[in-house]
Amino acid sequence: MDERIAHLMKTLDLTEEEAREMLADDIAINRGANPFPLTKEQAKASKKARATGTRTYTFTQRERKEDTDKRTLMKALEDCVTAFDSQPTITNIERQIDFVYNNRHFRIVLSAPRS
Repeated sequence: MDERIAHLMKTLDLTEEEAREMLADDIAINRGANPFPLTKEQAKASKKARATGTRTYTFTQRERKEDTDKRTLMKALEDCVTAFDSQPTITNIERQIDFVYNNRHFRIVLSAPRS
């Protein structure tokens, strides 16, 4: 212990009393104590300095426009499938139609790539 005190005195230019106090504070901190309590003003300033300033974002759901071309094509596909005596299931009015033909399940997916 005396070697550590001598080392602290030499490297940090402390008196023996300051070095002993520093070691005692280190031991207290390692044990979970708080040797340097803050005043209410200091605690408030510390909390303000640590604040990240995060914002809460609200997302608005965008209203999707109806694609009349795709709906027209899907209606035509439904009419074609119905002509084969099968009952089609339209999963998505502008995208997908499922049906059964000769005891096999089929799915038609309509996509319109962007130009």
